[in-house]
Amino acid sequence: MGQVNYSQEIKANLEEVWAVVSDVTRLPDWTYKEGRFPYMVEGKYGSDQKEGIGTIWVGLSVDGQKATQKVTAWNPPKKLTYELQEMDNAPLKMTQINTFDLESTADGTKVTWLVNWELTGGFSLTSLLIRFTGNGAFEEMMVGSLENLARLLEEKSAVN
Repeated sequence: MGQVNYSQEIKANLEEVWAVVSDVTRLPDWTYKEGRFPYMVEGKYGSDQKEGIGTIWVGLSVDGQKATQKVTAWNPPKKLTYELQEMDNAPLKMTQINTFDLESTADGTKVTWLVNWELTGGFSLTSLLIRFTGNGAFEEMMVGSLENLARLLEEKSAVN
């Protein structure tokens, strides 16, 4: 199993950061678009439930992949975990758990993002390549996404 952990300080308060990271419809606003993974272009809820453990998130990526995620930890405004449940049209099958820990700092909020992942499909040349380079691809996506999140929230704070 691969594991990647990355932290970023954001000059916005805890509640502002939580409001964005805990809303699946906002994910396309800050997802990294230049990386090796297809990026999300639409995020929606899979039922009427919009918060709490058991909430279902559905994301559609630029290449048509559809990922269904289930919220497994919800502790506003400090911790959010969601797990990949199913991925339609994906070239490789994997398990993936994303955890966001938010911590107040003197200048804003420290966001720590942890991804645990594992390929679950059969063996192929592509799967072998992902097994060796996956952590780097996840790190690239996480760094770019958290930089986008910081930019989004800091620009909003500068306006207010």
